[in-house]
Amino acid sequence: MTTKRPRDPLFPKGFEETKDIKQQFREENLPKPNKKDELSPLKRLNHKIGIYLNPKTTKITEDEQKRKIGIIITTLILITLIITSYYFLIYQPQQEELSLVKTTKLNELHDLYSGPLVTSSNALMLENKINDARSTGELESINILSPATKDWRSYHKKSITANQDDYNRTMVVYENESKDVLMNSRDAMNIVSSNDATILSKLKFEKPNTVSVPLLVSRLQAGAGLINVGSIVDVYLSNNYTEEGIDNNTTSPEISGCTVLSIMRYEENGEIDSEYSKSKMNVKGNTTYPTENTKSFSSNVLELLKGSIIEGYDEKQTIDMLKDYGIKLSNYERQINLGDLDAQYMILIETPRDKVNFMINNMDNIVLTIPTANAPNWMVNEINTTYSN
Repeated sequence: MTTKRPRDPLFPKGFEETKDIKQQFREENLPKPNKKDELSPLKRLNHKIGIYLNPKTTKITEDEQKRKIGIIITTLILITLIITSYYFLIYQPQQEELSLVKTTKLNELHDLYSGPLVTSSNALMLENKINDARSTGELESINILSPATKDWRSYHKKSITANQDDYNRTMVVYENESKDVLMNSRDAMNIVSSNDATILSKLKFEKPNTVSVPLLVSRLQAGAGLINVGSIVDVYLSNNYTEEGIDNNTTSPEISGCTVLSIMRYEENGEIDSEYSKSKMNVKGNTTYPTENTKSFSSNVLELLKGSIIEGYDEKQTIDMLKDYGIKLSNYERQINLGDLDAQYMILIETPRDKVNFMINNMDNIVLTIPTANAPNWMVNEINTTYSN
C-alpha cells in the first residue's frame, strides 16, 4: 500500500497533474536529435557483401558441401584450360607470326635503304611504322619498294651528274661484285630510270679513273682478232681461272665498257712472199707449146713503212695504202674462213685504275668479247642477214 505525499496547500488543486501532462507532451512532441549513421557507404557495402558471403545459418549436409567445392574447383580448372589454350593456340602463334613478318619487313627495309640512304627520313619513318604495327595485315600493307625506288633514283641522278669525266662518262660499280662498267652518262641515266630499288640499291656511280694497260694475248683472247681501235669490249676470265682455289664460273664480265686504244699483230704477219702462176698447154699435131704466166710478190709491210719514213717512198701514199692493214687482213681471213690462228696481239686497253693488277696478273686467262650492243658493222650485217630471212 502506497502512501501519497500530501498536497502542498500553497498550490492549487490539480496543479501537479497539469505539470505532469505538460512534461509528457513535451517529451513526445519535441523533435529528437538525428543520430549520424555510424556506417559509411563503403562499410555498408562491405557489410552487405559479408552477409551474402557468410554461410547461412541453415546447416547443409556434407555431400552438398563437397558438391559445391567440386563445382568451384572444376570451374577454376576450366578457366585455366581456356586461358592456357587461348595463349598457346591463338595468342602465341599470332605473336610469333607477327614477329616473323615484322623481321622480314625490317630486312627488306634495310636491304633497300642501304649505304647512303640508311639515315634518310623515309627510312626512319618506315622503320617506326613497322615497329608500331600490331597485325600482319598492317605490316603487309606497308609499301617499301615505291618510296625506296623514288629515293634511289633521285640520289643516283645527282651522283651521275657529279661523277662525270671529261668525256661525259661515268663508271658503275656493283656492290659485292668486282664488276665495273664504263658508260656514257646518258646510258647511266637510262639504267636509273628503268630499274627499281632492288637493282639501284646495289649500284653506285663513281668518276672514271682509268689507265691504259698493255696486254699480250692470243687471237682467241683478242676477240678472234676482229676487234679494232675504238672497239668497246668486255673483259671475261676463262673457266680454268681460279681465285684462292675457287672456280670462277660467273656469267658476268669482270669489267665492262673498256675501250681498245690500239692493237698490233706480230711483225711476221707483215711479211709477204706470194707467187701466182697460171700455165697453159697448146698442142698442134705432134708439137706441144706450153706457156706459163707467173706473178710473184715479196714485201715486208713494216719495212715499207720504214722506207717511207726516210723518204725512200712516198710517205702519204704508203700510209694510205697500209692503213688498217691488220684489221683488213683479219676481215679477209674471216671472209675466206682461213687465217693465222697462231697470231699474237699486243693490245692497249683502257681499264679502271684499281683493275690494273687484276688485268696484268690474269693476262693468260683474259678473254675480250665484243657486246652486240656495240657491234662493228660487219657483225650487225651478219646478224641482220641471219634474222631477216
